[in-house]
Amino acid sequence: MSEARKTFPMSTFVSYVKGGESNNSVQELLAYMTQKDIDAEFEPFAAALAKAWIYEQHPELAKMKTGQVAGLGENVSVGALPGDVMVQVDAIFEKLADYRSTGAEQAAKIKELEVKLAAAEGKLGETEKALAEYKGKCEAFEASGKDEGDKVIVTSQKKVEEYIGKVDELLNMIEDVKKHGVVTVAAGAVAGEAAADAGSAGAPATGGAPAEEFGFGSDPFSDEGW
Repeated sequence: MSEARKTFPMSTFVSYVKGGESNNSVQELLAYMTQKDIDAEFEPFAAALAKAWIYEQHPELAKMKTGQVAGLGENVSVGALPGDVMVQVDAIFEKLADYRSTGAEQAAKIKELEVKLAAAEGKLGETEKALAEYKGKCEAFEASGKDEGDKVIVTSQKKVEEYIGKVDELLNMIEDVKKHGVVTVAAGAVAGEAAADAGSAGAPATGGAPAEEFGFGSDPFSDEGW
């Protein structure tokens, strides 16, 4: 069981009741009066509960100045809070413990979510980078495809023009045949081709010196192939 009463330095009691700086001695005093483990987080609640009881028991302390309280003696003897007050203290500290536990769970959850968020942001960054690269490749492909397509169009157009030219030439030749019965082409081309054809067929050449033999003196039936 806890001690019935405990003695503390008056300076500790004055710091507590008159709003001085908190220290380990003040926390020890509050821990004794509330029978609880007091830390920096729970100290304000314990201080309010214990001070309310002290002022209820000794209302004159609320009216006294710091120096007057300090002049009461070198030490002060305090006891634990009575049972009915301790019931309230227990209920409040139980809620505080629940809040602390919930806060710790929430902090852990927040930390977990922050880790997941960082991972998701990392993946998002990679996805955006990959998307940018893919978009660049698509644009490059479209640009190259357009150039190649232009080349194909130019080449095709040139071939079409060549074909049209050939068709026009054929149509002109057909018209010449219809009108003159012969095909006329560029100047000198037909004459040259005709001369070449005649030479290949063995046609006699005209002009020049007469032949030594005209052929009347030969025997037409002497050919072995007759």
